[in-house]
Amino acid sequence: MSKDEGEEIDEDNEDNNDLEEEEVHQTSYLDTYHNNYEMDGNKFDFDDVLEEDDDNEESKFESEFWKQIPPNELYHVILGDVRDKLYNTREHSSQLLAKGTSDISEELIFTDVEQLLKPLELCYRLRDRPITDASLIDFLCQVSTFGLSLVRLDIRQESDRHTDVLDSITNHLRIGWSQDWSKEKRQEWLSHELRGKRLLFGPDLPQTKETADVLQTFHVLAELPSNSFGAYIISMATAPSHVFTVELLQQECHVKEPLRVVPLFENLQDHDAAPAAVACMFSIDWYMNMNNGKQEDTIGYSDSGKDVDQLTTAWQLYKAQEELMKVAKQYDVKLTMLRWDCWERRWPDSSCYLVSAAGNDSRIISRDNPRGTATLEHGMHPPVSPKPQWRALMDEMDIVANWPQKSIV
Repeated sequence: MSKDEGEEIDEDNEDNNDLEEEEVHQTSYLDTYHNNYEMDGNKFDFDDVLEEDDDNEESKFESEFWKQIPPNELYHVILGDVRDKLYNTREHSSQLLAKGTSDISEELIFTDVEQLLKPLELCYRLRDRPITDASLIDFLCQVSTFGLSLVRLDIRQESDRHTDVLDSITNHLRIGWSQDWSKEKRQEWLSHELRGKRLLFGPDLPQTKETADVLQTFHVLAELPSNSFGAYIISMATAPSHVFTVELLQQECHVKEPLRVVPLFENLQDHDAAPAAVACMFSIDWYMNMNNGKQEDTIGYSDSGKDVDQLTTAWQLYKAQEELMKVAKQYDVKLTMLRWDCWERRWPDSSCYLVSAAGNDSRIISRDNPRGTATLEHGMHPPVSPKPQWRALMDEMDIVANWPQKSIV
């Protein structure tokens, strides 16, 4: 072994010894700290040290987040206001959820997605560096797509629940029980009140647990930003009065931007009665003016499958949609048909139903992404209307297929 090799080995040994001494020193230091801490009756926890470091890091970021913004930094001035309002918006929502009220004024929060988009679009117009375009455009797209709430929630409630609330109101007004009225009288009274401005009830309205739950839902709709919600879906809808009742409750609970009210026809009897009910709504001028000549309806079947068999389900859905579209065309109404996904669990693939759905005069909306392709295909290549002999054959098959189920269920 040469002298140089020997010196190199000695140097390596010295380095290793130094590392070992340093490790021993660190271990000894931690052991000493550990022992001294336990002498006071405490137990040393390394996680506490890590949490303390995390707290320091969070404190550093928080300090940076809330630092004073120089008035000559234009982007920071604009986004500083966005920062403050976003924080206030979150605190406002937290207070509403916790205690039902908030001490933060609406002037200090975002109540509409356009209020958030406006300063972001201003930053985009004032930009002077193309390198910032990508991230800013991405953020603008995200805000435009998801809004302030990330996703819009649909509200769904049974029609009987709304009828119970209406019953409580009419009885409180000492004009009788609305359930004892005829459909025509109930519809006429609702139409009159919807066009009027009188207050129908206040805090003294007698409420059961069920009616209080319904009214509380409408109060939440009035408190939260309107772009947090989509449609108000009425399960087991059978008459125009079910739609008018929800419209009236939104008005009475001061919902600033009322939700779209969507009746859900979900059994064979409702499908048969749906065209007449929808025609009645379309014939009322003030109602169609309120909705700008548009209407959204939902058809489907209960996933229990107790009403009819699968073949009858498909054929009756087709005929119901076909009849609803004829009524919409007669009254020159833009009708949006919404397929309810609950019955889809009975069939592995409902794309065939969407592709073959009746006609091409309505907009057919699928609530789930995998069916989006089928929806586009229906719009681009509308199916051929069935011939009379095909209809006759389907009616015969419907009777034959449905008879065994009716004899058992």
